[in-house]
Amino acid sequence: MQNSNVIGIDLAKNVIQVCKIDKHGELKSNKAISPNKLKTLLVKSIPSIVAMEGCGSCHYWARLARKHGHDVRIISPRRVKAFLQGHKTDANDALAVAIAATQFGMVFSQIKAEEQQSLQTLETSRKFLDKELTALNNHIRAYLYEYGITMNKGQKSMRETIPIVVDALDTRLPSCLKNTLTLLWERYQLTVVQLKETEKYRAMLVKQLEPCKRLMALEGIGEVCASMLYASMGDGREFKNGRQASVYIGLTPKQHSSGGKVYMMGIDKKGGNKPLRAALYQGALSVISRLPSEPRTVKEAWLLKLVERVGVKRACIALANKTVRTAWALLATGKSYEPVLLSR
Repeated sequence: MQNSNVIGIDLAKNVIQVCKIDKHGELKSNKAISPNKLKTLLVKSIPSIVAMEGCGSCHYWARLARKHGHDVRIISPRRVKAFLQGHKTDANDALAVAIAATQFGMVFSQIKAEEQQSLQTLETSRKFLDKELTALNNHIRAYLYEYGITMNKGQKSMRETIPIVVDALDTRLPSCLKNTLTLLWERYQLTVVQLKETEKYRAMLVKQLEPCKRLMALEGIGEVCASMLYASMGDGREFKNGRQASVYIGLTPKQHSSGGKVYMMGIDKKGGNKPLRAALYQGALSVISRLPSEPRTVKEAWLLKLVERVGVKRACIALANKTVRTAWALLATGKSYEPVLLSR
């Protein structure tokens, strides 16, 4: 028997399914309500366990529920699926969320603060614009290639070629297509400006946040990695130690145990936070590629020996793992990073 009521929420844009279970385990209601009525419900309900799947807007609703004294639990949809009974309907989904929230050993996702979510949103927008820029670049090149017009890679070559092609005196491209090419080129230039503006806004926010400033003191950590680390870990309170944070990001080896034998199988390339892991790997590679022959710090001495023993790639993973654990310690304790110098 649990000591609190449980409110299981199946989120959606316009209609939200809410399942209520009392502290005796009895189903009290399971009905669809509007977002405004959900806000009223969270305000008026006594402190309860409020559970929802990790999806769009879940952090907004989690912060709102926590503000009114509720115990909020965000659960991965993959973990909720095991408790789904019957057909996949909104009512069954909300019931499955409520049941999953009270299971022993269930792992819950962290609730992101508004600053963390802002950094994550800016990074998502930057990636969207970057992909759009690549798509436009490929489309324009294919557009011209169909008529035998080729150009070198890079924006410089495109800036030089497009004005020549759209000129009225150039007859390589049919005149009926030149207006469309001009529109595509204008959109490409606008996307370049928007991408730079988004990167500038992200950099400004990172420089304003004190935790990100402390993270950038770590080796191989710049504005990109600092923003992604803070967006993933926040103040570090959601993790008991640095190893848990590293597991969350996906930088610890997978374990397979059978018959009392334990096998370590390398990191899980499909799990964790893949964009952050890739950025940390690139940062670690930049540090290792510039290692001095005579180490100045304890970490440099450790890296030199590690590279010699296991190679560059594994050393990069090890450094990324250590970076995440150190970043967790900085966020959890509020201390600044100071490299340990070798005693001479």
